[in-house]
Amino acid sequence: MKNIVLQRKIAVRCWNVLGTVARASKRPELMPVLLRARERSQTTAEDVAEHLFFEQRSRRVVAERMLRIAAAYGLLAENERRFSLTGAGLAALTSQQVFVPERGSWTIWASNDPLLGFPVLRVDRWSEPTAFDELRGNNKEVEREFVTVPRTLRGAVGRVASLPSADGGHLRIDELDDKAETVEAEDDVKVVWNVGESKLRLDGSLRGARVNTVLDAPNITPEDAWQQLLESANLWPRWDRARNALLVGFEETKERERESLLRDLVIDAPSIGDVGEFDAVTIQDVPLAARTPTDAGHWAAWRLQTRLRDYATSERFAEWAKEATAPFASYRISVPTRAELARDAWARRGERPSPIAWHLTAAEDWSL
Repeated sequence: MKNIVLQRKIAVRCWNVLGTVARASKRPELMPVLLRARERSQTTAEDVAEHLFFEQRSRRVVAERMLRIAAAYGLLAENERRFSLTGAGLAALTSQQVFVPERGSWTIWASNDPLLGFPVLRVDRWSEPTAFDELRGNNKEVEREFVTVPRTLRGAVGRVASLPSADGGHLRIDELDDKAETVEAEDDVKVVWNVGESKLRLDGSLRGARVNTVLDAPNITPEDAWQQLLESANLWPRWDRARNALLVGFEETKERERESLLRDLVIDAPSIGDVGEFDAVTIQDVPLAARTPTDAGHWAAWRLQTRLRDYATSERFAEWAKEATAPFASYRISVPTRAELARDAWARRGERPSPIAWHLTAAEDWSL
């Protein structure tokens, strides 16, 4: 399983859109106010001025200003000049971060790839072109395309996430207008999933900004992923779970595979459930086993032949035969005897006997 690494390029789209985006920032001056609201369930400007600024009258204006800033950020809720802590305020106390909303124009990159828990990849400030730019600028002949804000972006509104781009940080999209302008994404981003280690990484770039971040891997066990990969290659019926090996015919194997009993398995269109299809992958060192007893017999005979590199004494031949048949212990097979191999090799010797023919025949004739 450690050898399974899947990857694919993700489809990224990009829009210019008006809306409100809140970025996380440190606002230590607001924390005492939030703490006071939590302690008393409700607080007022007079209460904050007296207990935090130690001067009820002269500091009341400052206290009220801080309360209203916290309310504007959604950290406090106001009712008849009394302020109570909201869920966002409680979260701010826990994280020591405040999401500061900002209304403006934004360029947003997003993808609906099923491997992404949050669709938004990057958010940048965007300056709306002036009338002069549109009429006399270099791009005056380019027609701007406006569309209804897609569901991909709508689904991100109100959610807090850490963006994968290098300067992303924690962010929350609070509001988006109904229309957005489609623009070129200039993207080259892929997901890399190490199935065996349950690690997922996003790697690439968005309009020159580096993307390299770790994401939550799919909740799929390596065993289930392996089964689905083999099913996508129509190989699952040939997987022997007891031996943890792929069943193959002897004629289907290459020489290296016959000796090592391992194969670098190529899957052209690997696919796993709801997360979709990936680029072609080569999975190294997949264990192999003989598909039938006949295949096992041919395989063991071939392995024995490759070991005849010296005089086949009784002791050596017995050791070679043991090595040749060891991987096929679950089958009842036998390999040719030394006498049978010697007789066959000498019969096929031609004008000039091969070294194997000499190694077998000499050892047999001399009863070595």
